[in-house]
Amino acid sequence: MLKYNLNLINGFFFELLSTWENKEYLVKFVEKKDKETIELYSVMLKKGMWAKMDRAYLGKYFVEIWDGEVLKERISVLDHIKGKRVLLSFESHSLGDTIAWIPYCLEFKNIYQCDVIVSTFKNFLFESAYPELKFIDRGVVVQNIIAQFEFGWYWNKDKEPEHPATIPLQQTASNTLNLPYKEIKPRIAFTPGEKPVVNEYICISTQSTSQCKHWYYWEELIEWFKSKGYRVFEMSKDAGDYGAEKLEDTSLENVMNYLHHADLYIGLSSGISWLNWAIGKHTVMISNFTNEDHEFQSNCTRIVNKDVCNGCWNNPMFKFDKGNWMWCPINEDSPKQFECHKAITSEYVIDQIITKQLL
Repeated sequence: MLKYNLNLINGFFFELLSTWENKEYLVKFVEKKDKETIELYSVMLKKGMWAKMDRAYLGKYFVEIWDGEVLKERISVLDHIKGKRVLLSFESHSLGDTIAWIPYCLEFKNIYQCDVIVSTFKNFLFESAYPELKFIDRGVVVQNIIAQFEFGWYWNKDKEPEHPATIPLQQTASNTLNLPYKEIKPRIAFTPGEKPVVNEYICISTQSTSQCKHWYYWEELIEWFKSKGYRVFEMSKDAGDYGAEKLEDTSLENVMNYLHHADLYIGLSSGISWLNWAIGKHTVMISNFTNEDHEFQSNCTRIVNKDVCNGCWNNPMFKFDKGNWMWCPINEDSPKQFECHKAITSEYVIDQIITKQLL
């Protein structure tokens, strides 16, 4: 009688606990893609022996056990994990990454009928919004799981099936969990409070994690809004002084309330833009260093200039250097450095706001 131990805890593990006869069998790890069957790994095993692959994302996997030319058993991994406990761990601290990936945890639970445990660095944003999921703090040990999958930016073929820069940000999660990709707006634990100010006002977010994401003409845009009678509030922590009013309470709860009541939000490819989108508000995004499909498409006005260098973030030839604030892979240390955003003028942004009747 065949007995085995199979799990996908940061890898693809298979152990033969008992077999039909006391001899070696050929064990194959295979994947079905479209109509093709791909052999990932094969090894000779007998009772008490095991094998493991570093493949750490889910696919349409099977374990085949061969006795010579005879296929003795074919085990579906997807069927094996159904109804069992699975841990989904977010390895990125980023607000945008976390918001982008969270809805696929519920998709996974619904499709594979698993008991899903989720660990993020920002559980408070999701716990009450996703009662179908169980949330745990970072570092908590989870017992009796059949699989553990991690979301992150790895550039590692064992952890991600596609180069993360070449796909929409949300697809990182759907790829890891073997889900069909579609844009999904996440739920956020947020209940609007009273409008924080009497006046009409605009929210902006000028801060991001690299110079290539920044835009250069905030002062001019802010002065234009003020000339139209709007107050302008900065949502980013540690932002520069561009003439906008800054919040004393920079908690995400307060930021969300300001965003909710704002007449318009304008930001970059950053976490606050993802947060604004998640609470159902229209987002004006200035981002020329990413391709249009990298961030969310719905309820968004994208400000770009395709007449200059653009889209380096999504070019697989380049890998973002976190340690280089001035990272500009094509034009660094040249007059064209960061022209992707320098070429988007305040006049052009204002024209888009007026033309598209965003106010």
